Amino acid sequence: MEKLKLRQLIILFSIVVLCSILFGFYLKSVKLTDSFDYKLMSFVQSNNIFTKNTILLNFIKFITSLGNGIGCFMLLIPMGIYFYFNDLKKDFIFLVCSLLITYILNELIKHIVLRKRPIEFFIINVTGYSYPSGHSMNISAFYLTFRFLLNRKKKNRYLDIFIYVLIIMIALSRVILGVHWPTDVIVGLTLGYLSYRLSREIYLNFWRD
Repeated sequence: MEKLKLRQLIILFSIVVLCSILFGFYLKSVKLTDSFDYKLMSFVQSNNIFTKNTILLNFIKFITSLGNGIGCFMLLIPMGIYFYFNDLKKDFIFLVCSLLITYILNELIKHIVLRKRPIEFFIINVTGYSYPSGHSMNISAFYLTFRFLLNRKKKNRYLDIFIYVLIIMIALSRVILGVHWPTDVIVGLTLGYLSYRLSREIYLNFWRD
């Protein structure tokens, strides 16, 4: 039954990935100034309280840093220590592998769609393509997988709430800082969640002891 669920999830995931690529091409074909993304981004930046206060700006920069490569690496150190001393080394390897696979998939889609970032709205300077948001996709998959593995040992409702809030904050920080269009973030979160669900089923079918 679980393997049937896994096959269905693989099919669903493949369809969503394909649709997200097609949607990316559609977004590129729409006149930018008439698009939902442009109008919403203009509204956000014209009412952006984070750019008017140094403390708030530094705070949102810190939040977004938790989703970049260095931030993930720094988080992996204490996570690795926790997994090691709780005899969960195999789970930690799975967590790292799932993060790497999600990252590769994100980069693949980015280099297929080739959507430009909203440069005119930049508050911080970044490079690379925009769609889908790597922070939103990678972090949602990473933190949700981490939460799932941790909950197998001991459930913690407060940690669950903290992780969900952190994922949303990191995703929103990308729009607040003007480095992603809103649809980049929405699609990134969707793909990240499905990547987590797929990782979860793979773990339950093949990885767990």
